Amino acid sequence: MLTDKETALLNAATDLIKEHGMIALNMSDVHKKAGYSRAAQYQSFSDKNSLLAALCMRELVQNTSALNEQRYTEMTSDFTVVLRPVVYNYLKLSDRLMIDSAFNHMLDAVQTLPDVEQFSFLKQGFNFLNQERINAA
Repeated sequence: MLTDKETALLNAATDLIKEHGMIALNMSDVHKKAGYSRAAQYQSFSDKNSLLAALCMRELVQNTSALNEQRYTEMTSDFTVVLRPVVYNYLKLSDRLMIDSAFNHMLDAVQTLPDVEQFSFLKQGFNFLNQERINAA
């Protein structure tokens, strides 16, 4: 469960990424936008990679919930890029393990969707991403 501070920092990071892109994300901007000190930010997220891992994890959990509750229009894919090996391989082992677990839960939920056109792109995308992750391992 995220604290209010962590939620505020993740929301600020999300806004900044949407405005300027993931590469341009500056950790100094995140804590300022969220209204916290630099020290408070680093207590929760030690670096940009841990922040990106938390953003990805939050998205996976929210999307899995949306899938299980059939709230398909609420699904997002802002941070699925973190799942790609080019980013994922730079994360700490603990973050990778956490993301792997959440990814597998979401993949299971995606695979239970009916084989209809509405879900074909989502299913193909997650199957591709899963295969890419297996091949990179």
